[in-house]
Amino acid sequence: MLTEGLQQVLTVLYPLYKDEVYKRREQMMRLTALGSLGLIAMLFALLLSPQKHRLSTPEAFLMGIVGLIWCGLFCALVLQQQYRHRLAKQVLIRIEQALGFYEEGLFVENQALYPDGWKIAWLGDRSGTFYLSVLCLLTLIFLLALLLD
Repeated sequence: MLTEGLQQVLTVLYPLYKDEVYKRREQMMRLTALGSLGLIAMLFALLLSPQKHRLSTPEAFLMGIVGLIWCGLFCALVLQQQYRHRLAKQVLIRIEQALGFYEEGLFVENQALYPDGWKIAWLGDRSGTFYLSVLCLLTLIFLLALLLD
């Protein structure tokens, strides 16, 4: 059983970590949107440019490198946020366990407040993979547009 002081600390920490989990996920979405917007802008600039058929090989190569660097930068930022999101989620689950949210009968008779599966549900989260895939797919489309030019 928790001491009163420890329970107060965990009660204060719980909403902070819950908020941190949501903020990190939101940050991954924002980074993906911003990175995607940049790649789409590069693609439209390339496709709508009256000079697109006059790009020399070094210019096309340089634009490809810029697209790859842009994608790499945003993928790295998303991965950083995903790592921090997972750490915060793990701590949040430990706090929930310490507060008894998964114990049967503590809050509701013959039931736990939270389903037991929630402790490991985050392991199946594929949102980070989705965000990275979107950035890589848009980069691939941009590179294909450069090659087909």
